[in-house]
Amino acid sequence: MQGIKIFLQKLKDSQGLQKLRRWRRLLFITTILFLGLSGALWYHWMLLPVNSEKLDPISFEIKRGMTAKAVGQNLKKEGLIKNSMVFLIYAKINGLDTKFKSGHYRLNYAMSLPEMVDKFVKGEVDLKKITIPEGLTLEKIAEVFESNELASKEEFLSYAVPSLFEDKYPFLKALPEGATLEGFLFPDTYFFPKDSPVSLYIDAMINRFHEVYYKNEEFLEKEKKLGLNTYQVITLASIVEREAKLNDERPIIAAVFLNRLKKGMPLQSCATVEYVLKEHKEVLTLEDLKVESPYNTYIHKGLPPGPISSPGVESIKAVLNPADVDYLYFVANKDGSHTFNRTYEEHLRAKRMNEL
Repeated sequence: MQGIKIFLQKLKDSQGLQKLRRWRRLLFITTILFLGLSGALWYHWMLLPVNSEKLDPISFEIKRGMTAKAVGQNLKKEGLIKNSMVFLIYAKINGLDTKFKSGHYRLNYAMSLPEMVDKFVKGEVDLKKITIPEGLTLEKIAEVFESNELASKEEFLSYAVPSLFEDKYPFLKALPEGATLEGFLFPDTYFFPKDSPVSLYIDAMINRFHEVYYKNEEFLEKEKKLGLNTYQVITLASIVEREAKLNDERPIIAAVFLNRLKKGMPLQSCATVEYVLKEHKEVLTLEDLKVESPYNTYIHKGLPPGPISSPGVESIKAVLNPADVDYLYFVANKDGSHTFNRTYEEHLRAKRMNEL
C-alpha cells in the first residue's frame, strides 16, 4: 500500500515537472518572439527619417575610398540618421556597402535611411548649375569653372586640348596642329557633379557641340556648299558672335565677312583685335589696330588661325545661311545695331554720322 502511494506521488511530481517544463518552454519562446518583434520594430524605427517635417537641405560629402562604416558615422554625426550601426547592417545585408559613389549629396532630415543608401548607390550627387554664355573665350570659360569651385583655371586650360578627346570625337583630329578647344566648348547651361575630373566637364561641352553641329545634316551640307570646313565655319561664327548684338543682323554680318573673304579683303574685325588684347574696348586706338598677331585681321588677310570665342547656334546658322547682300562694310551704332554699306565712301559717311 505504501508502495502505491509512493508511485502515485512520483507520478504526480513527474507530471508537475513536465508541466513546469512546458511553461518554461512557452515562456522562453514567448520571450524570444517578444524580443524578436521588439528588435524588428526597433530596427524598422531606426530606418525611418529623423524628422519627417524638416526639409532643410544638408550638403553631405562621401570622399573617395570612404567605407560604409565611416559614411554611417558621419551621417550620425550630422544628425541625419538615428544609428550608424543600423546603417552599416542595412547596407551589408543588402550587399550595398561597397557600392557607394563619392561626391557631394543633397540630403535632408526627412529622408529615410534606405533612401539615403539608394541615393549613394545610384550616385545622385548634388549638381552645380553652370551657365556658359555665348561669346566667351576659352580662358573666360575656365574662369567660370574656377569661380564655381569646380576646377582651377590652370587645370581646366591644361585639359582643354583636342588630343585628349579626339579618340571619342574624331572631328577634333581635323583641327590644325597646336589648336586648342577654343570655339568647341558649346555655350549652354549645364548641371555638373562636384569633385569630378575636369575632363568630365570638358567632355560634356564637346559632346553638346557634337550634338548641335554634327547631328544636323543641314549644317554639314551647308558648309560643303560654302566651300568651308567645320573649323573655318566655327572660326567665322566666333567672330560674328562677338560682333553682333542683334540676332537678325547676324546673317548680314556673316555675309559681309564672307564677301570680303571672296574679294581677298582683310576682315578688319575689331573683335579679333580685342581677342589679342584680351580686353573689350569701346573704341580701339590706331596703335591697337597695329598690334602684331596672326589674329589681327586688320593687318592679316583671311580668317584668323582659329576661333576667338564659343559661338552659339544662331551665329553658326548665320554663317551657314548668310544674307543675300553685297555689303562690304558695317559700322556700329550707339543702340547696338549696325549700319551696312557697299562702298568705303558710304562707310566713312556712316562713321561720321555716328560721331555726331
